[in-house]
Amino acid sequence: MFNLLKRITLLSLALVLMSSVAFSQDDPTMSHEKPLKSNEPVGLKTSDGMLYGQDYDVSLPVMDYGDLLKNADDNNNKVIMVRGKVADVCQAMGCWMTMTDGAITTRATTSHKFVLPKDIAGQDAVIIGTFKVTEISEEEARHYNEESKTPVANESIVGPQKVYEIDAIGIKILNPVSDSN
Repeated sequence: MFNLLKRITLLSLALVLMSSVAFSQDDPTMSHEKPLKSNEPVGLKTSDGMLYGQDYDVSLPVMDYGDLLKNADDNNNKVIMVRGKVADVCQAMGCWMTMTDGAITTRATTSHKFVLPKDIAGQDAVIIGTFKVTEISEEEARHYNEESKTPVANESIVGPQKVYEIDAIGIKILNPVSDSN
């Protein structure tokens, strides 16, 4: 009797495994387009651009990137909204972007809650998030450098680095402005 129960159990298990393999095959009615990976950017089209992450409160004033730098200490640990040109984007996942004035760079990180397209350098963006003047380790600075589209020599990164960061909750890549004059 025990042998019969054992055989029925094994047969049932084999049938379940075979059916799951059979049902996991491609459905011929399905599209053969490239499936969306979980780390591909998913943005929301808005009237003025593409939004990644959360939309922002329109009552919050938007400052230019240069004004943020002029008042960096006053804006430290405050929720800000800043507009500037995207300088670089994480080429590994799209989990950060930078703005720069040529001398000072600010990194906006997404905490992997959303990702950005990797080809947006040169476009205008609005970032909303908490601005911080902080310090990162040499190891973290080298990690960011390795993910950059235009890395510098790793040997030039020595010791802790003072950085400007924005913990972004939303980033809008603005539509290009056409010169129709």
